[in-house]
Amino acid sequence: MSDLKNKRIIVTGGAGGIGNAAVRLFASRGARVTCTVHNSTPDLPQGVLARTCNISDRDDVIRTFAALVEEMGGLDVLVHAAGMHGTMAAEQIDAAHWNRMFDINVNATVWTNQAAFHHLKAQGGSIVNMGSVEGVRGFAGNAAYAASRGAVMAWTRTAALEWGASRVRVNCVAPAIATDIFKRQRAAMDPVTLAAVDESLRQRIPLGGTLGDALLDLAPVLAFLASDDSRFITGQTIAVDGGLMMLGS
Repeated sequence: MSDLKNKRIIVTGGAGGIGNAAVRLFASRGARVTCTVHNSTPDLPQGVLARTCNISDRDDVIRTFAALVEEMGGLDVLVHAAGMHGTMAAEQIDAAHWNRMFDINVNATVWTNQAAFHHLKAQGGSIVNMGSVEGVRGFAGNAAYAASRGAVMAWTRTAALEWGASRVRVNCVAPAIATDIFKRQRAAMDPVTLAAVDESLRQRIPLGGTLGDALLDLAPVLAFLASDDSRFITGQTIAVDGGLMMLGS
């Protein structure tokens, strides 16, 4: 079990899904956790401070991170879990869809990473970003999303090269996790579509044939990357996907 005791951690997107799972596990392991949310009332463990932040607005990110760091008395880790998913055929993508996807997934990664680095560079620390299996393999119908996550993974490698001299590690995870968004999508599917989706997962994911659990499967990997156990790992994208990425298209 990775030791997070007294680690000062910011998690973006702490209100739900992957971010909320990370907040809960980190807090249970003794970390001092704060998080950003976007126009929502989060269900958080006692003692976890949340602040509203528009992560696509660089100035708002800088102000919010400064306030959270002051609250904690410093910063050791950023887990940037906030983001968005979207489906649209490649030939139908318009400027609004493309720009929104890159604002939330790519620009926000740059702004939050820069804000964290400002506070980490004096003593080192860890930044963890969200990549995607789709950003590696591509995925029909999700061209803009796949492109945005591919950009995040490229940014992560480059930031790791530049910031390693300050002992700041920058890594990515590429998860295949049953988030709240996926569960809502499933609930809206007709029986034929749902059966086809489930059969596709069974064929493509060797471990169990289904998407993973945010708290049980992904959050422990985030804890490892946040901890000193990963002190010699940087610039990597770690697939937490039940084996999905290793299979060919």
